[in-house]
Amino acid sequence: MKKYKKYFILIIFVMGSQALLYYLTKHFSSGYHIINSIVDIPLVKSFVYVYDSWYPFIILTTFLIYKYDNKIFKYLIMTMLIGALLSQITFIIYPSMIIRPTVEVKNITDWLLNFTYQSDNPPLNCLPSMHCVYCFITAFYIAKSRNINSKCKVLIIMYSLVIVLSTLFIKQHVIEDVLLAFVYTIISLLIVFFSKEKIAKLFSKIDM
Repeated sequence: MKKYKKYFILIIFVMGSQALLYYLTKHFSSGYHIINSIVDIPLVKSFVYVYDSWYPFIILTTFLIYKYDNKIFKYLIMTMLIGALLSQITFIIYPSMIIRPTVEVKNITDWLLNFTYQSDNPPLNCLPSMHCVYCFITAFYIAKSRNINSKCKVLIIMYSLVIVLSTLFIKQHVIEDVLLAFVYTIISLLIVFFSKEKIAKLFSKIDM
């Protein structure tokens, strides 16, 4: 565990700061815009199992990059931070809300979906989807890695896309949230690409 101390410090900082900023923007913003999607996607309750696997999935994928391709890990971290910052700025400028269906609890899947809804209730600041931003970013760096097995890459990238779909199928997000998440991922990657030297210099100070 001591060997991966820096990883755990950085990932806790990234995920923790994102959660804190989300909490602050959610509780101190007002005048929310209800987003009515141009695409009506049906509710598929079973996707909640995939949706709720997001946290362990992000931890696993970032850890794999840290362990097997440490040279690009610093760029991954900075891309995640920039993506989160862009999202939080959007939450402040354009607070958003979606209308979710009511779930009648009849089985374990219903219970889990209802629990997921209640854990993020009311459903505010959904544009863009942070689930999707982080999935797109980690999928990109997994694909970019030279040291991760090709089969493993394919499985991870496919699963990240299934998580993206799960945000739609459990009605936690709408298609516009996903599209903006993809745009913010591209912008974040471009910012990091044009700032590679500065990022490398910054991380050299913490011996990454």
